[in-house]
Amino acid sequence: MKRELRAGTVTGPAGVGAVIDVGTESFVIPGIERWKQQALRVIDLPRLSTRLHKVLKAPVLEKPYLVVRRFPEAMFCEKCRRMTRWRSDMEQEGREPTCSHSGCNGLLVPMRFVAACANGHLDDINWSRWAHSGKRGASGCRSYDKLRFTVNEEAGTGGLGSLVVSCDVCGNGRSLEDLVSKETAKHVIGTCSGRHPWVPGAGEACDLHPEILQRGATNLHYPVTVSALDIPADVVEDPVAVFGAQIASHKHFSMLKGLQASTTGDNQQFIKTLAGIISDEVACELDVVLAVAAADVGTADAENGEPAAQQSIDQNILLGEEWKTMARALAEGGISSKHFRAAAEPLSERAPRWARNVVSGVLLLERLREVRAYLGFQRVRPDAIDNKVSPDVGHAENWLPATEVFGEGLVLSFDFERLDVWAQSLPDSELEALRQLEEKRVSEEFWFLPAVDPVFIALHALSHLLLRRITFECGYSSSSLRERLYYDREQRYAGIMIYTADGDSEGSLGGLVRQGRVDRLAQSLFDAVEEGRWCSADPVCSETAGQGLGGFNRASCHACELVAETSCTHANTLLDRRLLVDDQFGLIPFLENAG
Repeated sequence: MKRELRAGTVTGPAGVGAVIDVGTESFVIPGIERWKQQALRVIDLPRLSTRLHKVLKAPVLEKPYLVVRRFPEAMFCEKCRRMTRWRSDMEQEGREPTCSHSGCNGLLVPMRFVAACANGHLDDINWSRWAHSGKRGASGCRSYDKLRFTVNEEAGTGGLGSLVVSCDVCGNGRSLEDLVSKETAKHVIGTCSGRHPWVPGAGEACDLHPEILQRGATNLHYPVTVSALDIPADVVEDPVAVFGAQIASHKHFSMLKGLQASTTGDNQQFIKTLAGIISDEVACELDVVLAVAAADVGTADAENGEPAAQQSIDQNILLGEEWKTMARALAEGGISSKHFRAAAEPLSERAPRWARNVVSGVLLLERLREVRAYLGFQRVRPDAIDNKVSPDVGHAENWLPATEVFGEGLVLSFDFERLDVWAQSLPDSELEALRQLEEKRVSEEFWFLPAVDPVFIALHALSHLLLRRITFECGYSSSSLRERLYYDREQRYAGIMIYTADGDSEGSLGGLVRQGRVDRLAQSLFDAVEEGRWCSADPVCSETAGQGLGGFNRASCHACELVAETSCTHANTLLDRRLLVDDQFGLIPFLENAG
């Protein structure tokens, strides 16, 4: 059978460390140190690769590039229900795993539950220990190769209580009813093994207690990514930014870094000679090569060998650079380069009053290119930055997985001052609720989320409503569209970009740009807000606080505002329809009544 992944998912749901299902089989994506280099190509985007101090590489679609590993290794036969611990020497190329017991030959199905911890480790559950922790556990039997996974029809619950792992030798067994209980897992499973399934040998030292998760659970794998648009430079580019990626990918670059980092002997002449070879082949100045090498050595993290710039990369810096380009395009009526073509579009007089009072410009992106780099992953909680596992899992590779997307989009620019006036007019009760949310974000260390801000939340809600509305008109599915929010209180700018999140080298359908035309956008804006005024789950939706990841949402559910995970850059959090449409304090009524 074919085992294929969409190339664009390697920087997202199928990135390093993810558990993926292919038919009835289940695999884990290994670290990039195990990827086939001959099946990768370099992606050139200096403004991103230079900041990361890494070369960006993407799969060549025509070639297989991953050797995956089966996970979980614990499986059960769908016919005889016996359990098996799968090993690599049992593999038969191109065939699904089958039961080895005499006369059975049933298909082996991977167990549904796995153990994971917030340090990024992942392992099979010790099912033998679980089975022998039942009420008859005093038998002393610890057999691990005679287990059976059965359904107890007499349990009558139809849930986890009816699923039993038992031992054929001693007859002991235990249902999965309290498997997901943290206290039970703590006592039965014990401390974390510190393993990554694709890394051989014993695991790392880890004193956390793992959580029991379903292998398809969203909190089993949180990808950490950063993305940038391929925009024309407003000023002459820094030569380090221009040549950085080429220099870093040169075959002698690692040796040059080692010489610069060395504290023994006089290596200066050798350094200059090696840098000269690189500069000749890359066609840049010698000083540029030395600057790139010095920056790479200087930012190396002492603990894990990972560049500090990569750990603290600020997406807001990249967004700020992009917004300068958007603002220039709006001011000049358009801008064009190889991978970026934008044209300003007037807002129709038929647009809703609120839009005419706050939308300061519309930009149609007829051509764009986005590069997304995969920085690593987290498990259990997406907020522990220190617990991010790098895609090379400590092997100090000089590259990162990346994908590039070609497509189209539209941008709305907003009058920041008018938005700020609205934010200051909010009632004290709403401001206090937002202040408490910000305290929660800080105390619980949800650093991947931006600061809680009423303007950001309102624009985020509008972005989701508009994305959902445009889906019905533009020819793309909702999961094929993506938002990009431009908001900076200090720099005082605000904007929304909706663009194609998936595409190919030929671009896209053109339907999204068409929706931004003067004769169409007005109706889309009107419809989006009208649909946000009421949810089929109201009044429960509108009156329920603490929704979504971490409890940061209110008045936002799948019936009204949530979008596909790949479409939202903030994990479907910091959303509240009320701040947009509430008759008493919402942004839209405020703008409709503004002079």
